Amino acid sequence: MKHAILITTHNNEEITQQLLKAYDDENIDFYIHVDKKAVHYKHDLIMNVCHKSHVYFIDALKIYWGTYSQIESELVLLREATKKEYDYYHLISGCDIPLFTKKDFLNFFEDNKGMEFVEFSPEEVAIENKVIDRVKYYYIFMNSIRNTHTILRKPQTFMRETFLKFQKVLNVNRIGNQQFKYGSNWFDITHDFAKYVIELQKWIEKYFKHSCCGDELFLQTLLYNSKFSKNNYYDLPKEERKIQLGRYVDWQRGNPYTFLEEDYEEIINIHSSFFIRKFDYRKDSKIVDRLFQNLEGGVMNEI
Repeated sequence: MKHAILITTHNNEEITQQLLKAYDDENIDFYIHVDKKAVHYKHDLIMNVCHKSHVYFIDALKIYWGTYSQIESELVLLREATKKEYDYYHLISGCDIPLFTKKDFLNFFEDNKGMEFVEFSPEEVAIENKVIDRVKYYYIFMNSIRNTHTILRKPQTFMRETFLKFQKVLNVNRIGNQQFKYGSNWFDITHDFAKYVIELQKWIEKYFKHSCCGDELFLQTLLYNSKFSKNNYYDLPKEERKIQLGRYVDWQRGNPYTFLEEDYEEIINIHSSFFIRKFDYRKDSKIVDRLFQNLEGGVMNEI
């Protein structure tokens, strides 16, 4: 089986460098999107790391949190990677570390070939957080608010919020009766589903270009309303799943929490996710180096 690991990043080159070393394999290639704003990104740390894998840098976009640019970067990565037709496409960030050795990772997907790995948050969580409002209304000035000086942001933010209130008064609903679902933006999906997503790019743009944080809705919505929904691994009973969630993230201690060396014992006892996030090499390089040393020695967590 062939795998494409899609990385969206803007820093922590040292983590990506060590990931490429750990997962260098003739069955794994890497597609990397570096935020165009990250002008100081050290590409040279990544360029000649792999001896078996191919590493591709994708044409860069400027990425702004909460905007359509996040979805756009995922689509760019998928479009480029699907040209070579891999069995699986795995989206991670530049601050993620694998929890399993390369061998265990490859074996797991061989054993579960054809399954989709897309996380859905419980319906009550989506309702409580008013997630549907992210696509129900039009969000204006999303990119420019993120891209301008603080002084200029204030009037734009005011106009956006005023426009939102105006839409609510008028009962605007630009999605009709369509069902939208919500969950983590990170995924592990098959080639057939990846192609299906790309083919629906116009639909994605129509409903998400003027959304807020739509990257946590578009893939779940597409999967839920497609024939591929019957193959979602996370719909299996918990007792039948070796993996509970694809990415282990701590939202209790941070937004999300950045793991440190003091968390080492906790990390090595996690057996239910492919990757753990997040880490910051400049904040604590020791925990990063230690975990990758484990991977290199083949003593990381076992599925």
